[in-house]
Amino acid sequence: MDPLAHFTEEVREAVTRFLELPGRRVACLDADGTLWAADIGEAFLRWLAEGGLLPGQGGDADTVWLKYEDKVRQDLTGGYAWAVQCMAGLSEGDVVRWCRQLAAAWPNYRPQMRGLIRFLRDEGAEVYIVSASNRWVVEAAAPRIGVDPACTIAMATQVENGVLTDRLVPPPICGPGKIQAILERVGCLPGLAMGDGMGDLAVLEAARYRVVVGPHDRETELVRHARLAGWPVQVF
Repeated sequence: MDPLAHFTEEVREAVTRFLELPGRRVACLDADGTLWAADIGEAFLRWLAEGGLLPGQGGDADTVWLKYEDKVRQDLTGGYAWAVQCMAGLSEGDVVRWCRQLAAAWPNYRPQMRGLIRFLRDEGAEVYIVSASNRWVVEAAAPRIGVDPACTIAMATQVENGVLTDRLVPPPICGPGKIQAILERVGCLPGLAMGDGMGDLAVLEAARYRVVVGPHDRETELVRHARLAGWPVQVF
């Protein structure tokens, strides 16, 4: 079966042209809302809050969630960073185990994206996940969508003696921070980028070819931007 059959003609053309590029062909794909529906990092935050597993956060789970939403509204990057920083005090071993459990039960992986990733890798492209969700859950989910966990770039805090701290590992993986992290880890800008939110805009603008992913039931700010810019849009 054609691995691009589920994609629009514009997306198929962008992928084909990307694979024709000389030299390294690097694809950087957002995770939440792009490779899978919904936000696995937010789901993990909710799970921790509901279980009373955020030692530094007072109040019930709803209070924690409202605090997170408020921070995201004020500053997208700061809000996503806080979702990781608030896990300070947790054992990294526990976090790894819990994230693997969530990734195994996560029902939202997109088979179309799994097929695309397999196709890109078979054609010799390097595929990276670049996400504002926490590193541990992205690494756990990556193999289930066809990406090596070593090829993930995600938000993280420093770990001391096996315990998470609230000190963010720079740069924050959102907006321009994604570009900085890609250059540091990969060594070049992507030839192909895919994303669904405004936190992906910097990467999309930096890529040679870009694809914006949107939901079928509404038009997001990034989709509106893409249509004005003439970028391919894929709706799921």
